[in-house]
Amino acid sequence: MKLHIAILLALIYACTLNAQLTVKGHITVKNNTDSIHEMAIKNIMMKNSSYIPVPNNNHLFNIKLSSVNNGFYKLNITVRKEDSNKYPFYIPLYMPDSIRAYNLDIQVDNEKILYGFDNDNAFLAEYYNQAHAINKEVWTNTPLSENSLELINQYDSILNKLFIQYKPSKEVELYTRTWNFIEKSKSIKAIQFMYRRDGKTIPQKLDNETKDVVSLLANKYAICFNETPMFFCENLPKGMSFEEKLDYTYEKIEDKNLQESIAEYLLRNYISSYDYNRNFSKGLSILEKCIHKYSLSEEYISDFKKKKYTIDRAPFPDITFYDFEGKEHTFEELKGYYVYIDIWASWCVPCCKEIPHLQKLERELKNPAVKFLSISIDRNEKSWKKKTEEMNLQGNQWLNKNNEISSRLNITAIPRFLLYDKDGKLININAFRPSNPQTKEILEKLK
Repeated sequence: MKLHIAILLALIYACTLNAQLTVKGHITVKNNTDSIHEMAIKNIMMKNSSYIPVPNNNHLFNIKLSSVNNGFYKLNITVRKEDSNKYPFYIPLYMPDSIRAYNLDIQVDNEKILYGFDNDNAFLAEYYNQAHAINKEVWTNTPLSENSLELINQYDSILNKLFIQYKPSKEVELYTRTWNFIEKSKSIKAIQFMYRRDGKTIPQKLDNETKDVVSLLANKYAICFNETPMFFCENLPKGMSFEEKLDYTYEKIEDKNLQESIAEYLLRNYISSYDYNRNFSKGLSILEKCIHKYSLSEEYISDFKKKKYTIDRAPFPDITFYDFEGKEHTFEELKGYYVYIDIWASWCVPCCKEIPHLQKLERELKNPAVKFLSISIDRNEKSWKKKTEEMNLQGNQWLNKNNEISSRLNITAIPRFLLYDKDGKLININAFRPSNPQTKEILEKLK
């Protein structure tokens, strides 16, 4: 009996050793004025895995990881520049379980990084450097129509050249094709944003022409990228209902973690974009059907139900707020008046730009039937108080630092202005801003 136990313990110990991955090495910074601020590593195939700090002593590091038989990790290196600014690198490492220990010789040269301890990782490092250079050009220069397409085409061009040069393994090739699609798509979105921002027409050909995107993003490495759910859903067949999109996801995606990530994206988008005034009961019924079909979290149903407060004539949600002195307040105090509400935060630049217009509106409005209420969603109470004093905010200034108001009223962007009637019922969940001349006209007519 004792022998059996000893053998069992030995097997468990051997398996534990086999599951460990040792990563050690040396990191140097070419620029003598720069230094390594911190290092961390994570397994990017495991959902919700967190970064593990990498001990760094005189540019030497040594860490042991629990391996899950997949090979891909992400190393986060933050370099402190001479001016005290920090520059981050988020680089992939391919370390399959066939090897139990790795020695990394990493070199940081300004915005480039080298870590070619084998052919696959030399390939990953070079793609990172070249793709990063394109990303930087996209964000630092507003592309004109004549060069935006040229920039986007560079992603596929450099990838194909590097495939020929390095001939990476099939696993790394699949990972990098997915990575390339994600980087290319992100840059397209950035360029489209810049065109819209500048009032220019977006070129029709500015699109990611990768064939069979759904199949590409259904591979086992797609879970490594946070943007996969968004781009997967954006490339689903046109005209699909919410139910059909969810069914299609579970049909095409085999990886359970990726299924959950895409389903979560679809559910959050459904809840945030649903027109609750149209047919609340029908929308809830559809959601409940999908949740039960795929055994998903009941929290989505709870979140949907909370949005009943966005329906016309809905009462204000039962939330407790706090004023500058920490005294509790509820919306009940303002019943009997029309209430014009400003949802804002001290860190929100557009919010602060509206405040002088709001102050002017309060001074000039002659209608005693209207009250003004500003609700901050700052999580940092000191920041809220500081901004309140700086801008000399008066009247009803309340704080909702757990941001429950945004969840209940489906507020996804601020500033947001709302209007309630004397009975505390919703009139307009997206009222005009104070800077709009029509706002004063509307509020003056309320009796």
